[in-house]
Amino acid sequence: MRAATAAMLVATCGFADARAAGSGVDEIVVTARKRTEALEAVPGSITVLTTDDLTSRQIKTSPEIAAAIPGLMWESILGYATPNIFLRGIGNATFNANQAGPVGIHRDGVYQGSSVTYGFGIFDLDRVEVLKGPQGTLFGRNTTGGVINFITRKPDVTDGFNAQGSATYGRFNETGLEGAVGASLGDTAAVRFAGQGLARDGYVRNKNPASGIGREGKIDMWSARGQFRLQAGVVDVLLGIHGAENRSDVTPGKQLGVVCPPAVRVPTLGACTDFLGFRESTDLRVNSTNIRSVDSVDSWGADGTLTWAGDGFSLTSQTAFDSNHRRLANDSDSGPYTEATTNAVSRYHQLSQEVRAVSAGHEPLSWIAGANYYSDDLVAFTAFNLNALGPAALSQFFPVPEGAGQVLHQRTESYAAFGEANYTVLPRLTLTAGVRWTHDRRTADINAFLFNATNLASTFVDRALAATRLLAPTIPAMQTERAWSQWSGRGVVSYELQANMLVYGEVARGFKGGDFNGGALFAPTEANITDPEYVTSYEVGVKGATADRRLGFDAAAFVYDFSNQQVSILVPGSHATLQQLANAGKTGVKGVEAGITLQPVEPLRIEAKASFVDARFVRFQRDAGDPTTNLAGNRPAFSPTFSFAGSARYTAPMTEDLALWAQVDASYKGARFFSVDNNPALRQAGTWLVDSSLTLGRRDGRYRLTAWIKNIGDVGYFGTGLANSGLGFLELIPGPPRTFGLTLSARY
Repeated sequence: MRAATAAMLVATCGFADARAAGSGVDEIVVTARKRTEALEAVPGSITVLTTDDLTSRQIKTSPEIAAAIPGLMWESILGYATPNIFLRGIGNATFNANQAGPVGIHRDGVYQGSSVTYGFGIFDLDRVEVLKGPQGTLFGRNTTGGVINFITRKPDVTDGFNAQGSATYGRFNETGLEGAVGASLGDTAAVRFAGQGLARDGYVRNKNPASGIGREGKIDMWSARGQFRLQAGVVDVLLGIHGAENRSDVTPGKQLGVVCPPAVRVPTLGACTDFLGFRESTDLRVNSTNIRSVDSVDSWGADGTLTWAGDGFSLTSQTAFDSNHRRLANDSDSGPYTEATTNAVSRYHQLSQEVRAVSAGHEPLSWIAGANYYSDDLVAFTAFNLNALGPAALSQFFPVPEGAGQVLHQRTESYAAFGEANYTVLPRLTLTAGVRWTHDRRTADINAFLFNATNLASTFVDRALAATRLLAPTIPAMQTERAWSQWSGRGVVSYELQANMLVYGEVARGFKGGDFNGGALFAPTEANITDPEYVTSYEVGVKGATADRRLGFDAAAFVYDFSNQQVSILVPGSHATLQQLANAGKTGVKGVEAGITLQPVEPLRIEAKASFVDARFVRFQRDAGDPTTNLAGNRPAFSPTFSFAGSARYTAPMTEDLALWAQVDASYKGARFFSVDNNPALRQAGTWLVDSSLTLGRRDGRYRLTAWIKNIGDVGYFGTGLANSGLGFLELIPGPPRTFGLTLSARY
């Protein structure tokens, strides 16, 4: 039964790189419940991308996984940093570095609290596990939407010496180098080192002669990690270090001016101007910025995992430290004038410790129990310069160009205890119950002020420089602090209808602690910490496969009762755009997901996955005194109703050792808004994207040469957008154009 069910579940995740025709589908092992078990044994909605899926789809960075997973959105207005991640309509459209969304990002099970580093290179991974719905038992805080766990390949003493590498060259001088080496050190120890470098010239042509910029949108990033493992008897010790550097451009935006002719009701590209008379080009690959926008991020960390395996249970201790430094320089108006620029400098570190015990048996009773500690510390300075709007643009008082600066020191501390048990009541019937208690505390020290921005249009403004030009405080030095203690958990009933079919029903409760409004600039009332958000989900699902493993299928239906959703809002002011963080009273989410995998003939495999989600605010009165701010009935940002991902792969044997693989990948994201007010100008229509690849190589995967192309149709679309109407424009961020290239890979 498990092998047959695994055929369907694994197939919904892609194609194994070295499979020969007719070899079937291998079983996938996951750690979604913090124990090693077969994917088909886990009731619930889980999508897995294996290393072969990532390779065949040419996925090199974290945002690219969204094309393979319906219901997942991953976009950012700042290049790779602070992305908006939505899963099944749940997320938060914020771009502030202090706020983490409700879809928890984990690396090897360790929660990553800094959204600054969510955009990273993907290399030498064993798999990516996407757990949908609230994960309030085993993963806890900040997972009301779900969990995305990036799991690295580990050293193994039984592997001996092994190595793999690839080199890529493509359009816009795209170059990529990736490699990994593992080796055994005797009978009980092993090491593994892996790294990746990505570079690409910009694909946006700057037509502003005064800027001195040729092209924008470049990629320049590298990542590396090293791991040491000791496997001696009942003890398994894993130590790791990692580091990365990102010097990529912030993708240049396109302006939608808000000063429009009377006949234009909804601003469109090239139809209107901003306050300074600038009219944007309709060519998505042309820009007029006056400074290059770069988000420079350095990150590093270390972790250690100790596992002791006893007769009846194992005990694991996992400790991790992560840190990053950031320096952002951004042309925020995306136009030829020095109207608005943003500078940011921040330092961040986090520490986490988890201890858990896991039972060794599976039937009739299995269990897990543990405790978790997490803390983080962020020190940040952000400056917004407004030069071209003239003197007193913000205050209407000082006779000089003005900027606004914010100093923020935020600290988070969280404690949790959790436990979950599975009991096989009958041979085919299993009950699961889990609970978690969490205590969260968030503290924020903030002050904000206006400063003299004269002659600083193209100057990087740090805290020291801004302080020497102080005009007046807007938020006097203040501290705000809140704490919560909450219960979360889940209950599951699963039943094997027959040897190759599983049905389940689940009720789960998730909780996300309150967030501080990192965009507070102009008034003490903006410096608030929101209430926590809560989700109770109800889900039923079925997973199965035919006996001959030619057809696999899975489906799930879900309803979320979502209260106090944390929502980021940009509110146009008389002289600037104000950032608010608020709680929506109630949000309704319901939907269905389904996937099939079909192998009509041995060389051909076809995969199709679809998601339908209806997400809407049920109660959301932004300003109790203004009935026009009632957002009930609106859709949350980045929440398309329908999304799809599909692949077709054909294997053509050439000789006994060689084969040709042809693959086509298609994805569709339905129409979605980029703001909670559902501004029709900040909307992207449904978009189809098609990629393809042709690979020639040895069947055992030793050598491969792949010709690939992404966005075959060169479809122009916007990935995200931002409301800056208080400054005279809206901003839209285009998606990448058609790219193509060659990748040579080898494995030993």
